[in-house]
Amino acid sequence: MPNRALRCLAAVLLGVFCLAFARSDTAAKSMVRALLLEPGPSGWTVGLLYQAPEGSADSAEASDGIRFAAAQGSSLERAMQNAESALPLDPNYRLCDHLLLMPGGGWDALRSYEALVLERRCGRTSALVAACTFTCAQLSEETEEGGSLLTGLLQTLKQARKASPRLYEAGSQGALLLPVLDLGEGGAVLLPEGLFLSEREQALWEAEPTAAYRLLTGRGESFAFWLGERPLILRRPLLSVERTEEGSFAVRLDCQTGPGSAAPTQEMLDRLGSVCSRLLTERWAAGQDLLGLGARQALALGPGAALDPAKNACPQLRTSVKVY
Repeated sequence: MPNRALRCLAAVLLGVFCLAFARSDTAAKSMVRALLLEPGPSGWTVGLLYQAPEGSADSAEASDGIRFAAAQGSSLERAMQNAESALPLDPNYRLCDHLLLMPGGGWDALRSYEALVLERRCGRTSALVAACTFTCAQLSEETEEGGSLLTGLLQTLKQARKASPRLYEAGSQGALLLPVLDLGEGGAVLLPEGLFLSEREQALWEAEPTAAYRLLTGRGESFAFWLGERPLILRRPLLSVERTEEGSFAVRLDCQTGPGSAAPTQEMLDRLGSVCSRLLTERWAAGQDLLGLGARQALALGPGAALDPAKNACPQLRTSVKVY
């Protein structure tokens, strides 16, 4: 019995110690929830969407007490330090799940920030990346110390989670398609367009290629295409790629229709298949093998038969879309 009592007492003391440590590590710091990057001609502006210590919770789902601070600097590191100095307490980046790229930012800005994160540990390389149409100055004008707009902005970033790539994917994939946020009359809204970034490209895509790219890569929860008077809304895509005996590729997408979708006709599905095939061909011409067709060719015929967008023409392909 004495040994059992001692074990219970030790467990209670350990729990109290862990709770005190957790509280001192989070509640006594400004919890940064999102970081905003804005490079300019003469330096950088960094914005921090943070949770006030008195309102913060040890959870990535909590959204109360959101505030915004921004500062400029001649370098990215200096701007980061200046923005951190504007916080009420020392920053904690453990819940910094989102990175927002402001107008003027591009591929170099993302890679510069990633390098700074690895050097200073002032963020997370797993942060979800999105873009926006507004600047830090505009966001500051629309908000004071907090308010529903900042809470709504964080919620909109969470809604775009499935369509948002992670920061470390910039190095591993070489290209990113970012969701784009705007400030409307009712707060932050997610636009149907997407911002495509790579080392060689930066372009705002229209809604149709954005949805097709996400459908082919499985980025998102639902995918809307205006192929008639009502949108065709697809979800849960299952992609399969097969190399034919003639050397072409057959791409098949099996999807469900989402709530509010138009009833798909065969003509609509054929048109969507053509949109996807055209996008795959365009991406190949730009140097991006979106579906790994080169590796599939090598797997079927041997390493010597591998295809490279930089050296080979795009193979013939046909995309079919089926609903179930």
